[in-house]
Amino acid sequence: MEISNWDDLFLKNNVSFVVGKNQMENFLNDLGNEKDGQGFIINSNTKKRVISQDEDEIKLKELGSISSASKNFIKDNIASYAEFLAQKRTL
Repeated sequence: MEISNWDDLFLKNNVSFVVGKNQMENFLNDLGNEKDGQGFIINSNTKKRVISQDEDEIKLKELGSISSASKNFIKDNIASYAEFLAQKRTL
């Protein structure tokens, strides 16, 4: 099986990564994202701010987790994790 991008890796192999806070910015860059001048996470191609699971823009310092093939950005607080899990149950 050939893996050509991150989506293929995550979707076909059920892979999880644990990344420390100090390495998070480099990891985001590898996934096609970066931090803008105000600290918000943006898509490197479109330069648009990414939206967290609570439909709000998210700063790198607020990031707690990334899931579902690097598309869901979850804030680092219990309410955000609970909301994410509730959304996953309804799918």
